[in-house]
Amino acid sequence: MAVDFSTEVYSPNFDYWSRPIMVTPLASSPGSPAYGARGIYDTNETDIIGLDGSNIISDQRTELDILQVEFLIPPIQGDQIDIPAVDSLPALGLFEVVDFSNNGGGEITLIIRKFDTAAP
Repeated sequence: MAVDFSTEVYSPNFDYWSRPIMVTPLASSPGSPAYGARGIYDTNETDIIGLDGSNIISDQRTELDILQVEFLIPPIQGDQIDIPAVDSLPALGLFEVVDFSNNGGGEITLIIRKFDTAAP
């Protein structure tokens, strides 16, 4: 029996864990206005080991999961995501999408990084 992951698994989790976001579709739909959506924010550590094995660089990978069915045109690399305050959760700020992947079951993972307004 097939399982509709988007409806039976992801949607209830998004109803509980997601938070509001604002998407500015600079790359996916240039010229279109920003719009509201929702996503699940997560940050994980990642260690990068040097080729000689002696150096370890610690970094982080920040992700925002979204439901594919909730987007006519999903965000892509170059779009901006603003994660505002909601309830007792603080605002996380402005991010840019640097990569994305689709798991084939209805969830898209956006790899995001904090938008640096001081960058040239």
